[in-house]
Amino acid sequence: MITARKVKLTITENREDGYNFIHNELREQNQALNMAMNHLYFNYVAREKIKLADETHKIKLAEDQGYLDQKYTELKEVKTDKKKQNIRKSIQAAKKRLETLRKAENKQVAEKFKEIIAASEKTNLRDFITDNFNLTSDTKDRLTQKVSADFKNDIVDVLRGERTLRRYKKGNPLYIRGRNLTFYIKDEEYYIKWMKSIVFKCVLGVKKQNSLELQKTLDKVIEGKYKVCDSSIEFKQNSLILNLTLNIPVCNSFDKVEGRVVGVDLGMKIPAYVTLNDSDYIRRAIGSIDDFLKVRTQMQSRRRNLQRALKSTKGGKGREKKLKALNQFEVKEKNFAKTYNNFISSNIVKFASDNKAKQINMEFLSLSETQNKSVLRNWSYYQLQQMIEYKANRVGIKVKYVDPYHTSQICSKCGHYEEGQREKQEVFICKNPECKNFNIEVNADYNASRNIAKSNKYITKKEESEYYKIN
Repeated sequence: MITARKVKLTITENREDGYNFIHNELREQNQALNMAMNHLYFNYVAREKIKLADETHKIKLAEDQGYLDQKYTELKEVKTDKKKQNIRKSIQAAKKRLETLRKAENKQVAEKFKEIIAASEKTNLRDFITDNFNLTSDTKDRLTQKVSADFKNDIVDVLRGERTLRRYKKGNPLYIRGRNLTFYIKDEEYYIKWMKSIVFKCVLGVKKQNSLELQKTLDKVIEGKYKVCDSSIEFKQNSLILNLTLNIPVCNSFDKVEGRVVGVDLGMKIPAYVTLNDSDYIRRAIGSIDDFLKVRTQMQSRRRNLQRALKSTKGGKGREKKLKALNQFEVKEKNFAKTYNNFISSNIVKFASDNKAKQINMEFLSLSETQNKSVLRNWSYYQLQQMIEYKANRVGIKVKYVDPYHTSQICSKCGHYEEGQREKQEVFICKNPECKNFNIEVNADYNASRNIAKSNKYITKKEESEYYKIN
């Protein structure tokens, strides 16, 4: 299981040189990341342009060849000399066009793009970063991995217009290789040796509980029980923070009930409603959309006010201050959504482990569906599902995604589907006379959650959903 711990650091010796090195690496790194992302995007678009032009060229060749074959067939069937003469002229013209096309080899596209691509791709991404930036070797390796993974994740949505090309801003952390961090204890204090002979001292804090937990974590790192993965360093409120990423062995110690599944419905009124597939009464509503929206609406309102103020500010220090404040609000809003998702995901996994479930079922929602769910805007649904997955994996619980088609419109008791059973957002009423819930108002989120828990229609992409097959 991959998890993270935040460790406050201070440099023990040659402090000024150490901090200057980190600041310089941060500046160089962000420039390298942005240029590398642009480099990948340019090459991708240019390759696609060449591919499209080549395909168009091949289609044109095929059309002309088909036309020529048709004329040869007509020539055999025609009997009058005059018609034969006209067809032969058409054949000669078609042959010339084909010959011209074959000789051209799409020269226009080649001249515009192929030379540029060839020059651009003489070096791979790692070499591109090396040629343009003065960074340490391991930092170059880490950045190559980072930007390649980000580009692969983003490119489809960028081309669809669902997001812009990723930018790496000033607050971005410094990515470091885990193999460069050496942990040790000296005089009952914890230290980390890094590159350039920089030694960090771990500041464990004043809260005894947090300090003790961090000590035990660092002890297991030193003992080799926890493996250190690629991590990052950042400055927060003038403090140096290590975002330590660890690979911790999974503990599956608690007993699980065979076949027990937790269903998770992500709703508009209640952020998450959880139930069991084998129990009518064990359920839980997690979070309050009112609390969430109250804070987030305030943040978004203040951001809009700042954006309006920026329009009337032409330049100077006033504009710089407003831009800085705007960026800070963006970070705060993301952090708030992340904290709320942490709260929701932790409680979902706790509900599953407390009830000894072996599996968690969630709806497979694409971006268009998540835009209509207040808690899930700005990609926080993807973040939420990732949090649930890694926290569930940590305690040995599987996470699967089910087809969301009609999960909120089918009776979880009898399985009856009929239009109009969900007349209100909060209420579900079964219209099957044979059902025990006939004409009885049931919480709609509870009903949907039970359907999700019972479902075995597992999918991995939206095209597998019944909704997309029918429409």
